Amino acid sequence: MNGPTLERTVHIAAPPEVVWEFWTVAERMCEWWGADAELDPTPGGTMRVTLGGGGVMAGRYVELDPPRRLVFRFGWEATAGAPVVPPESTTVEVVFGADGDGTVLTLRHFGLPAGDAEAQHRSGWAHFLGELAGAARRDPPEEAS
Repeated sequence: MNGPTLERTVHIAAPPEVVWEFWTVAERMCEWWGADAELDPTPGGTMRVTLGGGGVMAGRYVELDPPRRLVFRFGWEATAGAPVVPPESTTVEVVFGADGDGTVLTLRHFGLPAGDAEAQHRSGWAHFLGELAGAARRDPPEEAS
């Protein structure tokens, strides 16, 4: 795959089966990544996440090996402020490793253009994986009163 590879590893205080749901269940994804999500977690299925600021990640699931490994195509619809990474033009691999009661999650993002797009995604993944770790710590989600 052309372009730099971005890699991040984070420990999450929830088992892989729970963390997996945050990538494959729309309601769970909205707890950490987007304001809205349309997900069809099957090979070739749609993965569309609208962020709170209006950016739209448009991708497609490629491989699913629950709860060990997930691969999807990744990019952004052309909207104001969105990184210049066309829909489905890069690949993200997420590996879920059991670690006692938790998960060591390793994310690799392949094929990003060097420069601003790479820097934006490095910062973005750091932020959102922190949000994921926080959401998983709160699992099960708090019910509204």
